[in-house]
Amino acid sequence: MAGRTDLDLYNVLLGFGWVRERSELVRATLDPAFLLRARRALLPLPVVDRPAHPPADPLPPLRPRPLEALAGKRVAVIAGGGAGACVSLVGVRHAFAEAGIEPALITACSGGTIWGSMWAAGLSAHDMAEFSLSWHLEDYLDVQWAKLPRFAAGALRGFTGMAKGEAVQRTFDERFGALTAGELPTPITSIVYDMDRGLVDYFGSDSQPGLTIGRLVRIAIALPVFIESVEVDGHLYVDGGIIDLLPAEPVLRDGGFDHVFIINFMLPPQLRADDITGWQDTRMGVLKASRQAEQGFHLELAQRTLRALGDRATIIDAADHRLLRGPAFYDLFIDRSRWPQLILEGYRRAASALDALREPAAVVAS
Repeated sequence: MAGRTDLDLYNVLLGFGWVRERSELVRATLDPAFLLRARRALLPLPVVDRPAHPPADPLPPLRPRPLEALAGKRVAVIAGGGAGACVSLVGVRHAFAEAGIEPALITACSGGTIWGSMWAAGLSAHDMAEFSLSWHLEDYLDVQWAKLPRFAAGALRGFTGMAKGEAVQRTFDERFGALTAGELPTPITSIVYDMDRGLVDYFGSDSQPGLTIGRLVRIAIALPVFIESVEVDGHLYVDGGIIDLLPAEPVLRDGGFDHVFIINFMLPPQLRADDITGWQDTRMGVLKASRQAEQGFHLELAQRTLRALGDRATIIDAADHRLLRGPAFYDLFIDRSRWPQLILEGYRRAASALDALREPAAVVAS
C-alpha cells in the first residue's frame, strides 16, 4: 500500500525547516525597520518611496601590494552563494587587485555569479561598486503580483516563482549588451540545476558560451518559489546553489591550479560546522538541529573539496554568515543600505587572508 506522501522523510525534514523559518519570521516582524523595508520592496508607493541617491563607493584607492608567493601562478576563485551578502565579493576583488592576482577561472552560484560575472567581464572593484550601488529594487527584482491570484486559482499551474527575474537580466544587458559568457576576459562557470530532469550542470564560458551575462545571472538567482525558473534548450533551470554552495567540481576537474580561493558567505567560518552539543535539552533545540542538518551536505561537499585541494586552498569568509539566517537572507537582498559596509568588510577580510600568505617580513613592512 502506498504511504502518505505528507509523511515522506523529506517532507518531515522540510517541515522542521519551515517551522524554524516561521519562528524567525515572527521575530523579524517585531522589528519595525524590517517591516518598512519589506513593504517598500514588495509594495512600493509612487510618491512616498522616492528612489534614494546611490551611496558612495566605500573602497579606498588602489594600493598595489603584490603577493609574490602567487606571482605567475594559476589561480581559481570559487565564489559561493549568499544573496545580498555576496556584494562583499566587490571588496574581495579590490584586495586581489592590490595583490596582483587575476584568476584564470571563476566558478560561482547564486549571488556569487552576480558579482563574479562582473569580475569576469573585467570590471574593476570601483566599477563593480558603482554599478551595484546605483541599482534600485526594480532593477533586479520584479514580483508579478498581478499573476499570483491566477496561479492560486489554477492550483499553481504554471507557477515557478513569485518574481520573474527579467529585471536583473535587463539591468545586466543594459550594462554589458550582448556580451556572452564565451567572450568574457576571465572564464566563468556557474552551477545550475535542471529542475525537469534533476541534474546538476554548469553554464558559462565552456558550456553554453552563447548565454549573455544577463541570462547567466538570471539563472543564478532563480531560487525555487521565490524567482522563476529559466528555460534553456527546452528545460527549466534554477540556481545550482541549492545543491552545492561552493561549486568546486570544474576546478577539481581541471586539476591544474596552483592555488584556489574559496569565497564563503553563508556557511560557518572556515567551513567548520557549529558545535551544538546539548541542543536536545534547550528550548526549541530541534530547530537549531534542523539548520545543522540542512547545512550538513553543503559542509560535507566543502570538506571533500578541501581534502582534495590540500594546502592549495585558502578560505576567505567574506561576510558574517549570521547575517543570512532566516528572513535576513531576503532582507539583505532587498535592503541595499548595508551594501557599502559589506563591500568594505569583504575587502578587509580578503586583505587579511592574503596577508597570511605573505612572507612575515613583507606583512610587517606593509
